[in-house]
Amino acid sequence: MKNKLIKVCGMREGKNILDIEQLGVNMIGLIFYSKSPRCIYEIPNYLPQQAKRVGVFVNERKEYIQIIADRFSLDYVQLHGNESPELCRTLQLAGLKVIKNFPIATGRDLGKTELYEGTCDYFLFDTKCKTYGGSGKQFDWDILHGYNGQTPFILSGGINLYSARALKSFDHPRLAGYDINSRFEIRAGEKDVKRVAKFIKQIKEMNRINQLFDNGKRDLLSIYFCAGTPALNGTAEVIKALEKNGVSMIEIGMPFSDPMADGIVIQNAATQALHNGMSLKLLFEQLRHIRREVHIPLILMGYLNPIMRYGFERFCRQCVTCGIDGVIIPDLPFKDYQEEYRSIAEEHNIKIIMLITPETSEERVREIDQNTDGFIYMVSSAATTGVQKDFNTQKQNYFKRIKEMELKNPLMVGFGISNKATFDAACKYASGAIIGSRFVTLLDEEKDPEKAIRKLIQEIYD
Repeated sequence: MKNKLIKVCGMREGKNILDIEQLGVNMIGLIFYSKSPRCIYEIPNYLPQQAKRVGVFVNERKEYIQIIADRFSLDYVQLHGNESPELCRTLQLAGLKVIKNFPIATGRDLGKTELYEGTCDYFLFDTKCKTYGGSGKQFDWDILHGYNGQTPFILSGGINLYSARALKSFDHPRLAGYDINSRFEIRAGEKDVKRVAKFIKQIKEMNRINQLFDNGKRDLLSIYFCAGTPALNGTAEVIKALEKNGVSMIEIGMPFSDPMADGIVIQNAATQALHNGMSLKLLFEQLRHIRREVHIPLILMGYLNPIMRYGFERFCRQCVTCGIDGVIIPDLPFKDYQEEYRSIAEEHNIKIIMLITPETSEERVREIDQNTDGFIYMVSSAATTGVQKDFNTQKQNYFKRIKEMELKNPLMVGFGISNKATFDAACKYASGAIIGSRFVTLLDEEKDPEKAIRKLIQEIYD
């Protein structure tokens, strides 16, 4: 997908405009509509110097638009009312570039663009609502596949920080860029610079976890192992062997003395790793150059206490340095994630993967789905990790119930996946499965990651 322009609209404070422009956005919109809470009346102490200046108007006379365009040195005018094609063409002839807004609810709304072909530089497609200026809500972007015009368009309407993956997967030959506004605000007319920066980073560099699931592949295999076992310095070798043998994603366990969600197999592995001398600091040193050879998603999995002692922001910075894509912290309460850790993780583009169990309420599942991005770890039972021969009807009904909720995040099933029966059952209701205890056992028995993963693959596929 080609790079798309980023337009930030509804700005009026000089310092905020400067900060947003320095993020490298392409256009900054100034609203000249008195009924908008973001209306600008006076020239701020700073106007964009590199980003294009866009003035937003609703049903204004040509003369007034021209006066404001001259006063603010506008590059574009954006028209949100019932302006005619003739007015658009007149403004173009006066030296202004024109963006015409079209509210979209159904495919029929696209037909209105035909009269404006050749009179506008861009169309802007926004959510249809009763008032001018948008609603902050998203419309069905699939409608735009019916647009066959020649004028490039900018997509608007409820775009937020969690829209990045959907935007990257939606494409159209005339899609030119994205317009963001109210969903990135601290207050009307003032944008949250960190959130805008995060959005831009996500648009330009999609996290490997998102890339994996956006490819649409099924029966994904994710493998867990504990760093520092069976040998202290063997972490990189295990990772490379797993990727070489077709594993889709890897969870690297951070050993902890009291792993409450883990069964005896992983508990013993963690104890061995700690006795071997594994620590968070050493783990990051071992992973520092892993991205020179490994390209699949890497996730760290472990408990909150060691991360807090290390420092969460420092932890996230080290994850970025090593190319870690996400983190699973089983004992991190969702409320604490929202209030204390989410903003830091988002700033570093680290996905915090949350777990759900059969006891998790539908309300909480949907809350997790709306406030995270990556995948949801669907724990097969409320028990600890370990091997199971098969999944009973009760567990399969749970998988089916979650699948039928049609969540925006992909699902991966973990805990108890150990053979072909459990792997196939998990993949029936999710994008794939996570295997931990069985691989840890094989790794301990074989001492050779190549032999261990080949034996596991034979067990789940043959």
